[in-house]
Amino acid sequence: MTIREARPDDAPSIAEVHVRSWQAAYRGIIPDELLDGLDPERLTRMWKARLREGRGGDGVLVAQERDGVVAFAGFETTDAPRGTEGEGTRVVDLGAFYSLPSVWGSGVNQRLVAAVHSAMDGCPEDRAVLWVLSANTRARRFYEAQGWEDTGTVIDRGMFGGTIVRPTALYHRPIRRPGSLP
Repeated sequence: MTIREARPDDAPSIAEVHVRSWQAAYRGIIPDELLDGLDPERLTRMWKARLREGRGGDGVLVAQERDGVVAFAGFETTDAPRGTEGEGTRVVDLGAFYSLPSVWGSGVNQRLVAAVHSAMDGCPEDRAVLWVLSANTRARRFYEAQGWEDTGTVIDRGMFGGTIVRPTALYHRPIRRPGSLP
């Protein structure tokens, strides 16, 4: 398996992973009609645009096996969430971390998150954050095992243009400076 920076030509594969991951992980959490109506073409356009922009402080990494992309993660520098500790500062937001169900439990996600942490640790911000659906216990256990901490902040948050709102929990982890001790 190879972990590398995503390229614009990865957009269709990333969109496929995005859709299949959502459909498996969120079944029973998000209404079936939303999951069944996910549009890979729309997501392909979204990811292609993001990968072309190449904004500073952003990153998209993919985990690729012989058959293609099996997981991806996207992060960007943004303002700290309003109403949370550190409001008014900049943080690195892990806004996307998805993988094909066939690689869950295989070690792919652990290797990908380690690469994400390494990439984030080169950022000038002090903290990384991510939001996870409160009911997604599998993801919450995974993030906690990888050193992310639940902040106790839970909000209702719109997804895919506000189509659905669910309780979402905020997690964070410190960003290490190059050369600092873990």
